[in-house]
Amino acid sequence: MGNNRPPKSPRGRNNRKKYHQGFYNIINLDKYIGDPKKCIYRSKWELHFMAWCDKNTSIKRWGSEHITIPYQDEKGKFHRYYPDFYIEIIDRHDPEKLERVVIEIKPAKETQKPVPPKKITAKSLETYEYQLKTYQKNLYKWTKAKYWCDKHKMKFNIITENYLTEKKIM
Repeated sequence: MGNNRPPKSPRGRNNRKKYHQGFYNIINLDKYIGDPKKCIYRSKWELHFMAWCDKNTSIKRWGSEHITIPYQDEKGKFHRYYPDFYIEIIDRHDPEKLERVVIEIKPAKETQKPVPPKKITAKSLETYEYQLKTYQKNLYKWTKAKYWCDKHKMKFNIITENYLTEKKIM
């Protein structure tokens, strides 16, 4: 189990990687919380966000999948949620004050309730059902995460590709 090899990427058609993932090489090691050899990104958006955290002078410390939020689902089963990032932002008006933020990066379409298919087929219903279950599961996790963060005096934010583009992070 002490295997430090990168995880295998999911493969799609023509045996090409489905997702952009790998290990980020941290520049400012003193800012990173956790094992720098295990700083994994699971999307291009996460990679851009890591580079932004690493270089941004307003970020005092940051970690990737650093926080564990235990929660119980609606059926009573226990789970652990690992949000994508934890960051500590230096307050512009009071450098001694830090804002602690837990961040999840998701595609904008996954933060909205799925739209039922216009053309009903077995495949379209299957896809819609999957999207709906994923959306409901995410809402549940995010509700629990918000509660956990409030309890620990942190903020919980969901960031989409729109935000990353708007803030010129990618």
